[in-house]
Amino acid sequence: MSRPRSSSPTQAAVAARAGVSVATVSKALRADPVISAPTRTAVLAAARELGYRTPVTTLPGGAEDRIARPVTAVFDTVDTQYAAHVLRGLLEEAELDGVWLRVRHIGSAMDQLDEAHRQAWEHSVLEVLPSSYGVVLVTTGVTAAMVQAAEKHGIPLVAVDPASAVPAGTSSIGATNHRGGGQAVTHLLDLGHRRIGIITGPTGSIPAGERLAGYRSALATAGIECDPELVRTGRFDYESGVLHGGDLLDLPVPPTAVIACCDAAAVGVIEAARRRDLRVPEDLSVVGFDDTLTATVCSPRLTTVNQPLVDIGAEAMRTLIRLATSRGSRALSPIELATSLVVRDSTAPPLNTCSVD
Repeated sequence: MSRPRSSSPTQAAVAARAGVSVATVSKALRADPVISAPTRTAVLAAARELGYRTPVTTLPGGAEDRIARPVTAVFDTVDTQYAAHVLRGLLEEAELDGVWLRVRHIGSAMDQLDEAHRQAWEHSVLEVLPSSYGVVLVTTGVTAAMVQAAEKHGIPLVAVDPASAVPAGTSSIGATNHRGGGQAVTHLLDLGHRRIGIITGPTGSIPAGERLAGYRSALATAGIECDPELVRTGRFDYESGVLHGGDLLDLPVPPTAVIACCDAAAVGVIEAARRRDLRVPEDLSVVGFDDTLTATVCSPRLTTVNQPLVDIGAEAMRTLIRLATSRGSRALSPIELATSLVVRDSTAPPLNTCSVD
């Protein structure tokens, strides 16, 4: 007895809708890097319109048992807008590529874990590796044991904004953090600010370190010496902004502007200013980083450095699929997506220009 013909859309139908060849559709659905971004976007749009779903036999790796092996995304926490944006990108790309996404989270930021909990976290990742098609680690660390286990099982690892330097054999994805830190400083310098504070992320965080380096570089380019008392090491959260923002504002000569390395911390700085009867931006300019929903709903609306978080999540999934499809391939070079400054209402020229010797 013959098997009934499937009524599901075919790659040929997707190709006709997108105006490309079937071979191009096949490569685009596999996230093959030879396909340009505009072409892949057109193919994926056609696939969505037609309701096309990737069949088992065309899943990356080509083996039917791949359908039962999910991509595992590990977050330190999912309670932030940063995590929500990255997760959205992972989910959207996973659906387009016919991949099942499994999410796990630690529950606390990496810098808040003691050694016992770090070991437990590493063990939990090692446990899921054999059953995973690949692993995306979001703002966590990547240990040598994980890399060795992944290589043993032939499973790719991709790190998004890693909490520390990654061992060889791991692909990493993030934004142009150095450039973003410089963009924030340059904007404030152009407004006339010269005494600019910064609240960074945790010690050891790669993105935090890069943003701080961009801050220092932009000051040096302007001929301004970096004042150590204006640099505070915090965390990527609101409480850090309130605490360290308050410390900066209580200095004998406080800054006229503060850069916070995430939007939540920037809102904390605004709260610290409010508690001291200071107005933003009249008495203090504040710049955030990320450009999450927080930046548009707080008062005043936040000037911030946009990093394309949804795109970063999607690119992490595409990178993992490319690695899984190209068996035996080495890790790709670090990928950085461009930051951009979004000027809103929390920055303005200083009321009194402060001279800096």
